[in-house]
Amino acid sequence: MAMHATTVRFTDDLWDLLEAEAARQGVSVAQFVRDAALVRVASVMARRGEEGADDTLERLAAGALKRRSRPASATRDPRRLKAVRESGLLDSPREASFDRLTRVAATALNAPIALVSIVDEDRQFLKSCVGVAEPWASRREMPLSHSYCQHAVASTEPLVVSDAREHPLLRESAAIRDMGAIAYAGVPLLDSEGQALGTLCVIDHGRRDWSADEVALLGEIADAVVQEIERGGSGPATGGR
Repeated sequence: MAMHATTVRFTDDLWDLLEAEAARQGVSVAQFVRDAALVRVASVMARRGEEGADDTLERLAAGALKRRSRPASATRDPRRLKAVRESGLLDSPREASFDRLTRVAATALNAPIALVSIVDEDRQFLKSCVGVAEPWASRREMPLSHSYCQHAVASTEPLVVSDAREHPLLRESAAIRDMGAIAYAGVPLLDSEGQALGTLCVIDHGRRDWSADEVALLGEIADAVVQEIERGGSGPATGGR
């Protein structure tokens, strides 16, 4: 099928809105704009009574769900798993440098929970955590049944969720019941080869509409976490959980 490129210009204000909403949906701005255009076309077709409009909308919905159902395969990509294991982060001790950045994220975004998570094939290892309840804080890991971060890792893009109870991928997650994880914002930690090792994320216990500025700030702190990973961290942890 032929692909045609086009350039659409937006004002800064509109672009900021698009970025914020795309982040909430866990997709790129380009994908968000493409989907919106296709929905508009299908809606116009439906108003005209043209055949195939309903099928077009159904295919769009199915495609959106398929894209957002990638973690089972994307998180198990052998290249990504190799990068995770070669990073030396799995089952490594807590380090002051990572704990400091996790606390900065929690404070800057006024969130009760913040994590530096490393997503393995069947679990999420907590390299650093703030505000995590037991038994997760002591175990420093949780199964993927409790992981929102796996979805950000799978897409390699920020995942921003106002209310996990209403999100098609997260509403059945055990983290809602066991951790009170309702609002979530996570930024993938990409190595130099573009492989997502895990995320820096913040979590709130109630519905929350994260602002574009908050997501951008989280991204800046995530960049600092990646720099620490590349440096190999620094020093044992000294703070509390």
